[in-house]
Amino acid sequence: MAGLDEVEYLTSTSGMEQTSLPESLIVIGGGYVGLEQGQLFAQLGSTVTIIGRIAPAAEPEMASILRTALIDAGTTVVEEHAVSVSALNGRVTVSTSSGRVLHAEKLLIATGRTAQTDGLNLHAAGVATDEQGFITVDDRQQTTNPRVFAAGDVTGGPQYVYVAASAGKTAAHNALHDSPNNAAARVDYTGLPAVIFTRPQLATAGFTEAEAIASGYQCESRVLGFEDLPRALVNHDTNGAIKMVSDANTGKILGLSAAGDGVGEIMLAATYAIRTGMTTRQITDIWAPYLTMSESLRLVAGLFHNEMPTSCCA
Repeated sequence: MAGLDEVEYLTSTSGMEQTSLPESLIVIGGGYVGLEQGQLFAQLGSTVTIIGRIAPAAEPEMASILRTALIDAGTTVVEEHAVSVSALNGRVTVSTSSGRVLHAEKLLIATGRTAQTDGLNLHAAGVATDEQGFITVDDRQQTTNPRVFAAGDVTGGPQYVYVAASAGKTAAHNALHDSPNNAAARVDYTGLPAVIFTRPQLATAGFTEAEAIASGYQCESRVLGFEDLPRALVNHDTNGAIKMVSDANTGKILGLSAAGDGVGEIMLAATYAIRTGMTTRQITDIWAPYLTMSESLRLVAGLFHNEMPTSCCA
């Protein structure tokens, strides 16, 4: 991106260290860091512009709900590529691929992380890296040097603290128990949950529909709008939806995505369902507590079986 070296800009961590509130802020990147930080500054009173596709890895139905909420709250959303950045007289100017020119007091770059492994002399240790510089590991967290294990963001895996903790535990076990009598610990990402802590939240577990298709599944999906969820009706907040993806041949649940208030709380149950191989029929027939957000799992599963999205008593 042209001109970036000339600009004094925020990072995702330095954004939390500001001692004054910028009058205006441009955020480049529509992933979870850009969205969470951008909405934070907007709610504190900054005029915020987000440049980039909103939640690019999310189900389009869920990304649309979040996009609308951001715009309705006053955030400007420009779903284009930023191509140049410049600074003049304490202001930042960003140009986009369509030629649009945007100005702000501060700039936040939230386009992902890069590996910082150049100074580790990994080649001398026989530890390979990928084309982005991340250390290559298998599901045991073992590198190309069988005596070296790695974990955390340096391996380029999903960059969540609970993933780093699990991978670290796996690496430590395998590094210290390298014998035929000890079964290797492995990291299994099946049903991995993630939450974007915006308002509304956007949460996922397992595959999106596109990811399931790319992985070779024949899949079906159903979407339940929160106007059919009793908890949302009681909350007077039906701005949300839940989407379930299943294997068309077995009915097993492959993934779940949701946007709405508190939907992150649904994802533990969704992960359990995916990891244990539950089917949409089983979810439909299982108990679900009335007037909870988690009831949406049973209601959306019922749509696979032409059942009306009704609770026990509503």
